[in-house]
Amino acid sequence: AEVRKAIFTFVHIPDRVPPRDVPKITRLVEQAQLVTAFAGAQGRPELEAAAEFILANISQRLAQGLREEMGARGKIKDKDAEEAMNAIVNAIRGLEASGEITLIQQEEE
Repeated sequence: AEVRKAIFTFVHIPDRVPPRDVPKITRLVEQAQLVTAFAGAQGRPELEAAAEFILANISQRLAQGLREEMGARGKIKDKDAEEAMNAIVNAIRGLEASGEITLIQQEEE
């Protein structure tokens, strides 16, 4: 149970990050990395859900700009997408460690 609680990846973002904390995360991650992560998530439903969750919880203008850049990016290498997703996860972990955000604890099954 402790290990499950400690595991946190890009896929867990919608379930564990409170929507109000999403803007704090996007301020810490470079826009190019956000675009790479989101574009790399396309076509992979479990990753797309996390990308859409972030886009839905930031300003409409920023989300629209990121979507336009995603469309212009074309094919993203899996390695690049994974690195960008890890940057987002690391930003979240840093915010949690500093006490700026609190992750939602998953219920025991």
